[in-house]
Amino acid sequence: MFAKPRKDLQSKSAVGGAITVIAGTTTALLFVAQIYLYIIGSARHSLHLSQSQPVPFLPGQPNPFESRKHDAQGKIPLKLHVTFPHLSCDKLELRLDGAAPRVHDFEPGRPARIEKRRPNPIEVNAIYGHDPTKQFSGCTLKARLRIPIVGGQVTISMTQGTWMHATQEIMMLAQKLEGDKNQINEQLGNSYNVSHYIHSIQFGTPFSKAEAMPLEQRAHMIDNPYGGIAVENLQVKLIPTVHETILGTQNTYQLSVVDHTVQPETLVSSGVPVLPGLTMGYDFTPLAVHHVEGRDNFFVFLSSLVSIVGGVFVTVSLFTGCVLHSAVAVAKKKD
Repeated sequence: MFAKPRKDLQSKSAVGGAITVIAGTTTALLFVAQIYLYIIGSARHSLHLSQSQPVPFLPGQPNPFESRKHDAQGKIPLKLHVTFPHLSCDKLELRLDGAAPRVHDFEPGRPARIEKRRPNPIEVNAIYGHDPTKQFSGCTLKARLRIPIVGGQVTISMTQGTWMHATQEIMMLAQKLEGDKNQINEQLGNSYNVSHYIHSIQFGTPFSKAEAMPLEQRAHMIDNPYGGIAVENLQVKLIPTVHETILGTQNTYQLSVVDHTVQPETLVSSGVPVLPGLTMGYDFTPLAVHHVEGRDNFFVFLSSLVSIVGGVFVTVSLFTGCVLHSAVAVAKKKD
């Protein structure tokens, strides 16, 4: 118990009142700040080895990817939404690791097919803005796949027949126009232009705290002397991220993307076995990020509040005593 000091032993002054006001304001601000930090919680980051997913392929056993149990553990969803504004849908194809997607590559409970259609007004506006002169041409491709948690490649490109027809037409125009690239480009127009707009490409569940989504709202417009024929090569690194909150734990992925464009001259001269369009190679990092959000223990929070109040008043008492003793000492020296 602290005894209340007698009024005749207290010395009141303007300096003391100012110190009291400052101390009370500081205590209130620190008190409110501590409560706010406790409510919103704190985030901690750490690195761990990512969890491996062994997939045994033994002779005579069914493919484990076809079982629903393994499908939930060894694969993640892949959602694609890409628009090619110049190519018709019959000139495009989607390939997964060099082959057409099979039935078990699609999400369970959904139609095992790739949706191809003409772009709708919303998709056209996303590419060109509100331009009334732009026609709803081209092709929008959407798919919901499931991919194993190992490195692979997804390709949205011209069909083999379209590419052969394009190379023959370019060679004929080059002979006819004596290699004039400007005239070749005018003759080709946008018949084989593989410019595209990535509305969204999602691997698994995106990390909600990510600062940027590199595979969303991404335009890649190609302008070269060969009618926009090229390959956009995306290299995607997938970083497993375990997001823990007070509501539960969620396995998510962050992305790191490197972009490179392969021009048609390189395709022909180097014999690159890739068709013009969009090629996306992906791989998973062996390290996983653990992002933990939570609150401190309630007793730790309570002790922090008590420490703030006690610390401020102790500091003020020491400061006030120092100032008063200094003033008394100076007054005695003057006398």
